[in-house]
Amino acid sequence: MDEEYNKKGYETFQVRGLARIRKVVAVLLGLAVFLWEVERLGDPFKGFLLQLGGKLGLPSERDGPYLLLRGLVRLLNYEVTQELLKQAKGGRGRSFG
Repeated sequence: MDEEYNKKGYETFQVRGLARIRKVVAVLLGLAVFLWEVERLGDPFKGFLLQLGGKLGLPSERDGPYLLLRGLVRLLNYEVTQELLKQAKGGRGRSFG
């Protein structure tokens, strides 16, 4: 069984202590609820996240949670980058664009 976990890369993700385990479970539960809501509500936000996640529009392609999560990560990265650029531009007088 240990070999099976090592093949999947689980050994790189370790959480020790009850408080930390609770935090990880809370984040994963929050993501699961978010994905469920996106699936339930459908377009246009779902389509936007799928496009950001790399959906190619092929008939055989599935709209799985992996693409939704990848799209969400890209959207969040964009938002964080915009906020940091705005802070750097206004706070230090530097311009990046």
